[in-house]
Amino acid sequence: MKVAVEKLREVSLGILTGREVGAEDARIVTDILLEAELRGKPTHGLIRLPGIVERSALGRQRPMRLAREGGAHALIDGQENLGYLVAHRCARMAMDKADGTGIGVVGAFNTGHCGMLGYYASMVADAGMVGLVMCDTSPRVVPWGGVEPVLGTNPISAGFPARGGQVVVDLSVAAITNGQILMAMADGKPIPEGCALGPDGRMATDPEAARKGAVLPFGGHKGYALAVMIQIFSGVLVCGTPVPEPGVNYGIFMLAISPSVFLEQAVFEAGVGELMDRIKSVRRAEGMGEILLPGERAFREREVRLREGIDVGEALWRKLEGLSS
Repeated sequence: MKVAVEKLREVSLGILTGREVGAEDARIVTDILLEAELRGKPTHGLIRLPGIVERSALGRQRPMRLAREGGAHALIDGQENLGYLVAHRCARMAMDKADGTGIGVVGAFNTGHCGMLGYYASMVADAGMVGLVMCDTSPRVVPWGGVEPVLGTNPISAGFPARGGQVVVDLSVAAITNGQILMAMADGKPIPEGCALGPDGRMATDPEAARKGAVLPFGGHKGYALAVMIQIFSGVLVCGTPVPEPGVNYGIFMLAISPSVFLEQAVFEAGVGELMDRIKSVRRAEGMGEILLPGERAFREREVRLREGIDVGEALWRKLEGLSS
């Protein structure tokens, strides 16, 4: 069923504020979830709302605090607040620092899942800056050649201001994400071959087995290396647990750079535009249509969903109705 964006916003806000989440915090979380839906990433959208409600109900959150701060850097203790709120504060602080010094580097620890990283990279790009975001998660990904999960799905995102919008890179190191597995479980469908292992360490296409087992890094040893890099940046470096337990002491690493530290803003955006034009004009492989830039498909889908509404599965809609009652 298709549901208008504003209706979904109303439902999400009602669920969160009804669980004593503050109005502004509920607005931030709702906006991040809906942006994931709009960009065609339902794995990071409203399907996450029941888990957010459960975490909020634990009542362990305390006001975030600054653990360290300097002219261009800061470290935030999330105090077990929702990762969405901690990451949002990281982005705002990184941009504030970059406004003053040209570069803002902000880390956070003691938090949980923070949703679609592209949201925060876009926040920075909207301000005319370059954004880089990483976070770690509990062990789901095996090291290359292993069958035991040690690494998180560890997403990474970068946002660049560009002519008429942004270029946004947003990906996970996992061959399949937890959200995709959850959606396959809800739909009663298998997952693709070669993405996950069951508890016995053998390849699995059953999402239930994959949920109990582990997933492979994308791209073999290259994805594995990227996962290690991200876990050091967004875990060890920012005081997160090196190998965190589910939902406990995740870390976030965020960087905002004003292009003006290297060149004029207009020169930077012209250079990005030149690269975009060159990519778009290359000779295409047989059978290929238009070549899309990173993030372009997502922003096109966003415009369609704003007009036509968001597809919500019946099972998820029933869950949302249950939470609303």
